[in-house]
Amino acid sequence: MNESICKICGNKAEEYPSPKDQTVIVCSYCGRYSVTGSFFIENYSKDKTNFYKVSSWIREQNDLFQTYPIFDHEKFEQIINIKDKKIKEKFDFLLALFANAPQYISLYEDGFCEIDGQYIADKNALWSTNTFLVKTWSKSYQELCALFQKAIDNKLVDGEIINFRAINYRGLTFNGFEYLEDLGNPNQNSKNIFVAFNFEDNLKKVFNETLKQAIEKEGFNYVVVNQDNVEHNKNINDEIIGKLKSSRIVIADFTNHRNSVYFEAGFAMGMRIPIIWTVHEGHDNDMSFDTRQYPHIVWKNGEDLKKQIMDRIKVIC
Repeated sequence: MNESICKICGNKAEEYPSPKDQTVIVCSYCGRYSVTGSFFIENYSKDKTNFYKVSSWIREQNDLFQTYPIFDHEKFEQIINIKDKKIKEKFDFLLALFANAPQYISLYEDGFCEIDGQYIADKNALWSTNTFLVKTWSKSYQELCALFQKAIDNKLVDGEIINFRAINYRGLTFNGFEYLEDLGNPNQNSKNIFVAFNFEDNLKKVFNETLKQAIEKEGFNYVVVNQDNVEHNKNINDEIIGKLKSSRIVIADFTNHRNSVYFEAGFAMGMRIPIIWTVHEGHDNDMSFDTRQYPHIVWKNGEDLKKQIMDRIKVIC
């Protein structure tokens, strides 16, 4: 291990050699990632406007999916150009962070903080300003202040902002706790698992036979919507949306790019329904960039898909 500088945010980091011409970087701000030997951040040094998205994306991959991304030039270009999170998503991230944070915390513009009146002289401490910046996808301290002010205005938190240089948080209000309850995973008691894939004969056998049997064996309902199982007097889109809204989990397979799978996965994301992303081995490099940023189960055959999905379902449920 060598002390180094994070190639994304410029903070202190640890550097470890790795096989396959890669270097592992462990940064207290960005998280853990690897870079290939041919990747040089200096190519992007002139404009670092969107670097915050890369830092936040790495941390999200680490925290939510327990994956450690590998960067080459192409991967870095993809992530630096992804769409920013919607302001509502950033706001929800902030409220969720405060739910687990110390009750009395001050976040300063210079990156330091106070917890229960004790000054923390470490910008990379667990509950530092940096933590809130990177985990809310905030592009600046000013944007973080704007999110916090909205929480105050909506009477979700107790606190104040002092000259846009200090955020003083004193706890969630009753409305704040109620808001967070509504943010919890929807359909917690549902047994429906919605499955979206390309309805080709070879994939039908994998999903509608092998996977279906495994899902139903665990007591869940295997839900697929296509023209064959929708009444003629119903609109298939209405049926899809209705089934999605009542599902506990959505399995979205992107083998051979069925357009409606992208729609169904996007709708589930908007509903905050957990998604299991899958793709058949050999098709993972052909996926749209919109979904490639999420960790997919890359499966070899029906039995492999069944095992990996059932393991993931047990984690979620």
